Amino acid sequence: MLHKQIAGSFRSSVAGEGPLRLRLVSPGEERRPASAAPDLIAILSRRCSSFFAEAAVLVLVFGILDFFFQHGRVSLPWAAGALGISVALLLASVATDFHAGRWLGAHP
Repeated sequence: MLHKQIAGSFRSSVAGEGPLRLRLVSPGEERRPASAAPDLIAILSRRCSSFFAEAAVLVLVFGILDFFFQHGRVSLPWAAGALGISVALLLASVATDFHAGRWLGAHP
């Protein structure tokens, strides 16, 4: 899906079908084409953040299901490991979202 969006926006900008982007350039400033990196990072960071959050929930759900299938006989290290993995994935989700927001704010 993502590659179709990027290819479509590239084709429309090359063919001149897309909206024109005008920018004031001072006489000494070098002209550079606009980069698609911020848009790509915004899309990817939101998807990665969502992936980490969903993985954390799935770890907990499968852990609870396993607990019920074993009739309440789950060892303490196993339960602590599942909870630790879930918390680590949630922290990765928050960190990805936070750092992508800071990066995008610093690179307009």
